[in-house]
Amino acid sequence: MRTTTMALALAATLLSSAAGAQQWRTIESARQLTSTDALRVTLNFTGGKFDLKPLPGNLLYQMQLRYDEQAADAMHEYDAATHQLRLGLRDANMGFRALKTMKHDDGGSMTVGLNPSVPVNLELNLGGAEAEAELGGMSITSLKIHMGLAGGKVSFSEPNQVVMEQLSLDVGLGGAAFENLGNANVSQININGGMDGIALEFGERVMHDVRINADVAFGGLKIQVPESAGVSIQASTKMASFKPDGFDKVDGAWVTPNWKQASTHVTIAVNASLGSFKVNHGAP
Repeated sequence: MRTTTMALALAATLLSSAAGAQQWRTIESARQLTSTDALRVTLNFTGGKFDLKPLPGNLLYQMQLRYDEQAADAMHEYDAATHQLRLGLRDANMGFRALKTMKHDDGGSMTVGLNPSVPVNLELNLGGAEAEAELGGMSITSLKIHMGLAGGKVSFSEPNQVVMEQLSLDVGLGGAAFENLGNANVSQININGGMDGIALEFGERVMHDVRINADVAFGGLKIQVPESAGVSIQASTKMASFKPDGFDKVDGAWVTPNWKQASTHVTIAVNASLGSFKVNHGAP
């Protein structure tokens, strides 16, 4: 169903130049919540501080964006017919210049709130942003995260309200840390990259059977799974040995003693090169 509610532009302020040819502009944008139909949301940001969190209330989203308009173009686009929302900086302008001019703490920033009652297929393209995302209590059906140089942290302090079919993480030079990932209610996790390391901390419980496929190099991968979940590992490692504590070798895989009895399971398939791979079966 096509909605006719117009986007609410709360403010648009042109700020004085921070240095040289930079022209900093701050935009605030929001839209009223008129439907809880599933939505595809794409958030693009290049460099600076990025923050994402749930937004309870009667707004679909709320965004504040500070950027150098000499280096990038802002966007806040909602298409009711295709159920798509695109916020942040346009793809074509997410190049080196934007990263260089907006990478400082006093430079670019993007703060976004999304209504947790709306099921979202969420994609985050974060370039060199220093990112922090609190996704607990939201309704995320699929999550794709592309991180560049700075890396970030993703938390699920409360359970995801729907099953997340897939979480895909593509990390460049920066690292990534996930907290309380067991609350994500996710079925499959795909990981690629991570030269500064990737940490998956599931917390105290795992809501849903999950398979982790990981291809990592240099930085390594650390996974923490609570004792209540059964764990099976198939690992291919280069330039490093792998023998997890408390696991048994069964038919070519490392498994925890509670594999058959556990109500939820974490299956891990890892290809690790020139980096460490560690699994902790116990408390965080």
